[in-house]
Parts: sequence; C-alpha cells; structure tokens
Amino acid sequence: MASIIEMRVHMDCAGCESKVKNALEKVKGVDDIDIDMGLQKVTVTGWADQKKVLKTVRKTGRRAEL
Repeated sequence: MASIIEMRVHMDCAGCESKVKNALEKVKGVDDIDIDMGLQKVTVTGWADQKKVLKTVRKTGRRAEL
C-alpha cells in the first residue's frame, strides 16, 4: 500500500535540496521524491512511515512540518 506524504521543508538553496533528497533516498520504503523549491514542499511516495520520513528530514538540519 503506497502512501503520499507531503511536508513543508525550509530550503534556501540547491545544496539544501540535494541534502534532503539524498537523505530521503536512503530511507527504506521511499519510492519517489518530488521537491518544489518555490513552494518549499517535499512530496514523498512509498510505504515508509510518516514519522520516520519527517525525522530523517529534520536530521539534515532543515525545519520540517507535515
């Protein structure tokens, strides 16, 4: 069962974007990652746990909220 997790992540530059994307790619159960810098939004598709995904993004040093 695939789920879609949308969250707002404060990102300033392309470096922030790649840091978040690389961290999420390592999470088991994440199938697709879509990052919209203009809206400061990250959409994750897959069967990974919502709390685990949020915790992973916060570990990169970015402020994130669902």
